[in-house]
Amino acid sequence: MPAADEPHNSPSSSRDGRPTLRISGPAQVLQIIPYLLGFHPERSVVIVALKGKGVVVSARYDIEAPPQCAEPLCHSAAAAGADRAIVAIYDDAINGSPLPHLDYLDALGHVFDRYGLSGVDALAVGNGRWWSYLCQNNADCCPSEGTELESAGVAATGAVAQGLVALPARADLEAELAPDLIGMANVLTSLIELGEVDDDRPDVVVRAEDWTAVRRFVRRARRGAGPPAPEVAARVLWALMDRAVRDATVGFLATRPEREVSTAWRELVRVAPPPWRAPAATIYALWCFAAGSGARSNIAVDVALEADPTYSMAHLLAEAQTGGINPLEFIAAVTDECRLVGRRIQRKRQPWGRRPAA
Repeated sequence: MPAADEPHNSPSSSRDGRPTLRISGPAQVLQIIPYLLGFHPERSVVIVALKGKGVVVSARYDIEAPPQCAEPLCHSAAAAGADRAIVAIYDDAINGSPLPHLDYLDALGHVFDRYGLSGVDALAVGNGRWWSYLCQNNADCCPSEGTELESAGVAATGAVAQGLVALPARADLEAELAPDLIGMANVLTSLIELGEVDDDRPDVVVRAEDWTAVRRFVRRARRGAGPPAPEVAARVLWALMDRAVRDATVGFLATRPEREVSTAWRELVRVAPPPWRAPAATIYALWCFAAGSGARSNIAVDVALEADPTYSMAHLLAEAQTGGINPLEFIAAVTDECRLVGRRIQRKRQPWGRRPAA
């Protein structure tokens, strides 16, 4: 497990015009954290940055990770206008007062100070109960035995209403992209057949047909057609090996993280043999990044780089994640040029005009 899940904007950040997730009090913070991450954290440090009562950005770190891991989150939070932060430490070794990890919280406070964030609360969570570090010696405020975690409530209901899901553990997110070995073998057979086709047509014609195949796949997914047949998956994976088609696909999809298409694309990654997996996994990672799912994006980047450690777009996204760049700004910058590539392909022109391909 990586030390950190990159900071990601709230899926309902007001920056993209959607309603803002709002919380009031520590109980609601703890209700909503699993939905922000996509899973229930274990042995983790979770930071939630706020602007007013609205969640702006959040991140999770392994409890063993140094406090400096919070730097990207603080950078992203400050850029998004956040001024406050709440910390929750998840550790089943916590059983009440005295609460552990005080030195860690003190070091984290210094990181917050450098970015103008005030720590409004620090919570300890263990064995289904929680305590506040701010009132651990005040029985009138928090009982010594802790307060029972609430899995349902106003905040959790609001998250579910916005389509957010909390899986039992991070491993369940990783399993979403686990290779489908039978499907992979069937797709590989179709890919080999595609590779045996002798084609003397101009590149601009072949590329236009490849781009059409990708868009047809997306339209099919929007209709809820289910997992792609091996020959369909192979056709899309083959097309994405062309850098121009891949870029056009990024421009076509990254700003529109529709659930049905995202599910079909995830299945495409699962059946992709390793030599063809990196482009599809990177596009899925971009998609998750745009949707505010930092953990899923992180996992998909790992899948892409495992398939091809030199894949430059996956490295670019990884740098954006660890640098605390706002996802919406990053996606907008990436997709502007990519949409132009798609339009030129459709017109059977060279995808980058007179500029040579990099």
